[in-house]
Amino acid sequence: MLQAVAVEWFKLRRLRLFRVSVLLGIALSLFWLAFALWMAQRGAPAVREQFVERLTFPGAYEQAFLLAGGFGETFLAIVTATFVANEYSWGTWRLILPTGLPRWQALGAKLLALLAGTVVFVLATAFVPLSAAPLLAAFWLDRPALVAPDMEAWLVAVLLLPVRTVGSLVAPVVLALALTVWTRSQSVAVGITIGLVLTEGVLAALLQGLGGWWAKIPLFFYLWNAEAIARTPAFGGAVPPGTPPLGQAVLVVLCWTLVLAALTVWWFQRRDIEVRASS
Repeated sequence: MLQAVAVEWFKLRRLRLFRVSVLLGIALSLFWLAFALWMAQRGAPAVREQFVERLTFPGAYEQAFLLAGGFGETFLAIVTATFVANEYSWGTWRLILPTGLPRWQALGAKLLALLAGTVVFVLATAFVPLSAAPLLAAFWLDRPALVAPDMEAWLVAVLLLPVRTVGSLVAPVVLALALTVWTRSQSVAVGITIGLVLTEGVLAALLQGLGGWWAKIPLFFYLWNAEAIARTPAFGGAVPPGTPPLGQAVLVVLCWTLVLAALTVWWFQRRDIEVRASS
C-alpha cells in the first residue's frame, strides 16, 4: 500500500495541472495581498482598519488559510477529476490492477496522494500572507508584529487552523473522485462539484430564510458544512449568521465522506475499467 501511495504521489507531482494549480494559489494570494495593502492605505477609516487586521498577526494567520480553503475548493476538484479520469482515458488501470493490487487499495492510494497534494496546496497558498505579515507590520503598517492577548488560545488556533482547512477540502476532493469513478467523465465531475461549491451556500441561505422545516435541509449539505469548518473564527468572535456549529459540520462532513468513499469503492470493484469509444 505504501508503495502504491508513493507511486500515486509521484504521478500527482508530475501532473502539470497540479503544479499550475499550486502556482495559481500563490499568485492569487499575492494579488489579494496587493489589493488588501491598497485598501489598507486608500480605503475609508473603518475599511482600512479591517484590512490592517487581516494583514497583521493574528488576523493574517486566519486570512491566509481562508484564502487557501477558498481557492482550493475549485482548484483541487479540477485536479482530482483530471487525476482520476486520466487512468481511464490513458488505460493505466489495465496496467496497475493486473499486478495484484486490490482495487480498493489502488483507489485508496490515489485518495491519499490527493490529500497529500491538498496539504501542499494549502501550505503554499497560505505561505504568502504568512511570510508577508511581519514585514508589512514592521516596515509599512507601523503595527506590532503580533497582537495576541491570549497566547494559549492563539497557539491552539495555530495548530488547529491548518488541520481544519485541509479537513474542509477533503469534501470537494472526495466528491470529485467519486463522481469521476461513477461517470468516468472529468467534465461531469468538475461541473457538478464546482456547481455545488457555488450554489450550496446560496441555496442554504434561501432555505434558512423560509424558516420551518425548510431551514433544516441545509444541515445535510456536504460542501456547505465543509465550508463552515473553514469559516468558523479561529481566534474568537461572532460566527457568521447561518453557519452551522463546528461540531455539527464536522460530523456531517465525516458521515458524507464515509458514505461516498464506501459507495465509490463498491462501484469501482463491480464495474469494468474499460472506456469504450463512442461510435
